Amino acid sequence: MTADTMKLYKLIVLYFLKTAQQEISNAILSDFILEYGYTNYFSIQETLADLKETELIHVNQTKSTAYYSITDKGIETLDFFSQQLPADTIQQIKTYQEKNRIPIAKESMVRTDYTKTAAGEYLANCMVTERGNTLFSITLSALTELDAINICQNFKNCSDQIYSCLLEKLNK
Repeated sequence: MTADTMKLYKLIVLYFLKTAQQEISNAILSDFILEYGYTNYFSIQETLADLKETELIHVNQTKSTAYYSITDKGIETLDFFSQQLPADTIQQIKTYQEKNRIPIAKESMVRTDYTKTAAGEYLANCMVTERGNTLFSITLSALTELDAINICQNFKNCSDQIYSCLLEKLNK
């Protein structure tokens, strides 16, 4: 990969993160870059690792997903080099973000993870966030790792209903 190509990939990621104004998962970033044929999966991961190492992006890692956000240093860098990002690439990012607005928001808002306790059980941590603020968080004990994984997956699939139900029950 040439230095100019790597710079383009970095600018794409930084611009995507800045315009998203929320943490974005590795899957969303990879989907955009692969959908538009910029590079392959391994080059994306190399780019993300380099951006993290140079502190242009921040990563919030769970067991199953990495969420990325742009740092102040990343914003400064993007502002300095933004004229080198092609106009058609900017338009592709805007189009992708608009077309996928709801899936991006849902994936960024609903977070799950699990940890093993000293007693050998598992804690499934499930939360709904919006723009960095926690709207709802619940931690459930699970006997097995598989139970914890299932709790996390089911929460992702049903978070809207769970949140609505609890809010309704607690506001009576």
